[in-house]
Amino acid sequence: MRIAILFSLLICANAFAANETDHHEKKFAAATPVETSEAGAVYGARLPTPMPAAIDLDSAAAHLDDHAGKPAAFSGRITEVCQKMGCWVVLTSEQGKIVRVNMHEHAFGVPKNASGPAIVYGTLSKKTPSAKEIEHLKKEGASAPQSAELQIDAVSVIIPEAA
Repeated sequence: MRIAILFSLLICANAFAANETDHHEKKFAAATPVETSEAGAVYGARLPTPMPAAIDLDSAAAHLDDHAGKPAAFSGRITEVCQKMGCWVVLTSEQGKIVRVNMHEHAFGVPKNASGPAIVYGTLSKKTPSAKEIEHLKKEGASAPQSAELQIDAVSVIIPEAA
């Protein structure tokens, strides 16, 4: 009887542990481009056709109600990348506006050494990360996660080829 109880507890403990896994433990696609366009290497999903013109982050932030919740292309400069899996980046605008880009459902990543100009196709929103999320981001290399920030749920990320 004791062995049956111990065995049951062991199975339950493993089931609970599986529910508490880090999102990086999920199946994750390598940072490999799915296509190369005139604009550069494309990570994530193939680009929509026709590809909409990119909106600069300063304009998107100034007119958040016009852009939030709608799929669009946004342009900025990659200034930070998740150093664990490349599953998020920080885009910075010309005027210093910061937007965190999360790869949709952790389905893909970008190279951890990515930097410079980029175009992101996804959905813009304003989010308030929890203290746990902020701590998690710091562990992945984020320098200053904000208590309220603009975020893009990215379906595709275009990084120009280095010249």
